[in-house]
Amino acid sequence: MIEKIEISMINGAVHNFKKGEFGVENIEINEMRGVIEINYGYKEGGIKHVILPVQNVEKCEYIEKKS
Repeated sequence: MIEKIEISMINGAVHNFKKGEFGVENIEINEMRGVIEINYGYKEGGIKHVILPVQNVEKCEYIEKKS
């Protein structure tokens, strides 16, 4: 399970996501679909999803929690 991720995009933008911060519930790297998925909890009548295509990522660092 990914706890924290920092993503540097090819356009120079940097995104930081941390589980539990700002409503982030789940962070996943889906290699089959070629995307990084960030899921937020229920808010304002719905659930927010952020999907970043891996082909636009220059660098990705993350911390994975081991059970």
